[in-house]
Amino acid sequence: MQVVILAAFAAVFASAARSGTLLDLTAPVATWDDGIPLGNGGAGALLWGGGDTLNVTLDRADFWHNIVSSCYGSTNFTWETLVAVVAKKDDARRKEVFDKGESATKLPGVRLVMKLGEGQTLKRFRLDGKTAVATVTVATPSGDREILAWFDDGDKLLSMRVPDGVTFASKVFVKNLSFDKLGGYPEAVVEIGEKGAVYRRSRRKGADNRFDTDFEAGVRFRAAGDAPRSAFWPAFNAKSEVVLPDADMQRQYDFAMYLYGAGARAGHAPLALQGLWTADNGRLPPWHGDYHNDMNTEMTYWAAGPAGHIEALEAFANFFIERLPECRAFCRKIFKGGDGAVIPPTMGYAAQPILGWTAYTLHPSHGIWAFNTFCDAWDYDPTPEKAAKYLAFGRELAAGLEHAWKIEKGVRRLDLSCSPEVGDNRNECFLTPNSTYDRVIFDSFYTWLARLAEACGDKAEAAKWRGYVGTFGPPNVSADGVLELAAGRLLANSHRHPSHLLQVFPLVDVPVDAGVDFARSVDQWESLTTRAWVGFSFPWAGCFEARLGRGDRAYRYLKDFQRAFTSRCGFNLNGDQLKCGLSQYTYRPFTLEANFGFARGIQEMLLSYDPHKREVRLFPALPKAWDGKEVSFRNLRLPGGGRISARRAADGKVSYTAEGRGNSLNGHKNDRQ
Repeated sequence: MQVVILAAFAAVFASAARSGTLLDLTAPVATWDDGIPLGNGGAGALLWGGGDTLNVTLDRADFWHNIVSSCYGSTNFTWETLVAVVAKKDDARRKEVFDKGESATKLPGVRLVMKLGEGQTLKRFRLDGKTAVATVTVATPSGDREILAWFDDGDKLLSMRVPDGVTFASKVFVKNLSFDKLGGYPEAVVEIGEKGAVYRRSRRKGADNRFDTDFEAGVRFRAAGDAPRSAFWPAFNAKSEVVLPDADMQRQYDFAMYLYGAGARAGHAPLALQGLWTADNGRLPPWHGDYHNDMNTEMTYWAAGPAGHIEALEAFANFFIERLPECRAFCRKIFKGGDGAVIPPTMGYAAQPILGWTAYTLHPSHGIWAFNTFCDAWDYDPTPEKAAKYLAFGRELAAGLEHAWKIEKGVRRLDLSCSPEVGDNRNECFLTPNSTYDRVIFDSFYTWLARLAEACGDKAEAAKWRGYVGTFGPPNVSADGVLELAAGRLLANSHRHPSHLLQVFPLVDVPVDAGVDFARSVDQWESLTTRAWVGFSFPWAGCFEARLGRGDRAYRYLKDFQRAFTSRCGFNLNGDQLKCGLSQYTYRPFTLEANFGFARGIQEMLLSYDPHKREVRLFPALPKAWDGKEVSFRNLRLPGGGRISARRAADGKVSYTAEGRGNSLNGHKNDRQ
């Protein structure tokens, strides 16, 4: 029987092999966030333009304005001060102490503008998702010609092969005016010639942070016979595959996987809000382009583990671990000399705090959620080395948390609690401790520490950490089982961030409290309408619904995101671009996280694991729209490192293979609920 299943799978995936064309855009591509994204983890580019103008927006992951805000240097920048001003409801004083001043920010790169020669116009932009090679078709008097563009592994410069018949009348780098506003940056050094165009800008004068870097980017023109040389992409594409009966959703899923390969590699910075594709609009990026740890960084890595892209998760984990000295310094600062470490909730490349709404720039819970997320690097690929490394970092965070709460009758309560992003930056953003958000994050954190200690063979330490689980107060739940924001406070209005529902997804490892009804809790959030939702809300809703086995709802939310909240290339745009009533927000800031939330929603529709029942479910949430259509996946991973491939045939029959260590297919259900 096993041989028959394996033979069937060979046929399925041979027949399902798709063209490598991931994007195919007719010119003009009028804006940078519609462009073709390329990247190799360290360097990135966007190709866009129209008429006779080809734009190449160039970026680096490690180019940041690594300053420390003046308010951070104040003796008042402490948790104790925040607690005091909140108790007095002194919003003005709170914002004066914690929100004022310049912040660190991701820096934009540079745009290379290349004017085509007479009689030549841009016709089409394409991206091969398998090879990460872009093709720009140029109409010339002698017929169509194709420019190829790609990044070789480890190269700072974009390779571009320009065919005979395509010429450039000019090549000019366009300076981003935001550098003049920041001040302190030397003028760039530009080299433009037949072999390439290179732009170099030194770090700001007087910079002495150990993470400060110079900027170097540009284009290297390649000879006619040159071709991409990448050992990375074939191995990356072999990790896993999903085959869907909806072409648009297929492209959106494949695009998210491609972004992991282009932007999240070992040895490079993990994906911040815009990754390697910082806004090219003459301004600094929205929200400083930061590492936003109250949802954005976490959602960005939701889909990596199941897809087998462990390297991306390890880079995410190593980024924080390498910044342990800065996290210790932040803990000493906000807790007035306290030992341990705190991950700044909104932070720059050098782990310096970035200013903003106080509840979400100082509160220690958000960094704990980032730790819970990067532990997926161990969960989906458990090794003793990672268990020891992550446990050591987790102990530092645990020591830092001891300064944040008081213990009363065995209950650990924070002095301040929140539920992002409820209440925005008004005093009502602070909730009665402990909020459901804080409570669930802490229970998950100590569950992780216990598991890591067990993996390291220390049963006593594991028992110590398990002793913390359940000590953060009773569940905040209404009489009919609906999860509340905090005790007695039900979410009353449409809201983008369902932070009180983390226990439904993604922190599914937390013990389920008696009396909590997940389905009713999700229904209550959705019943408030999607009016105040943004791009990331829809994939998150899709993940909730898939976990609940409600395939039609999951499909609807994921489909709504894909059709209304993405650019031409597929980037998440925070507002409803169709202006079709899905959201009151119709603006266009681009951030990455919802792309990966969408991918995880698809994965949850196809494969689900319940850590409490140790039950694997195949195709638990397929929509009726896919009835009579084939769906399959290859090598999706489970916690523990096991891999599963499965096919739901058009007639509804399911076949699967499972391999690997850790969890096995202990339970298999194929019913649609």
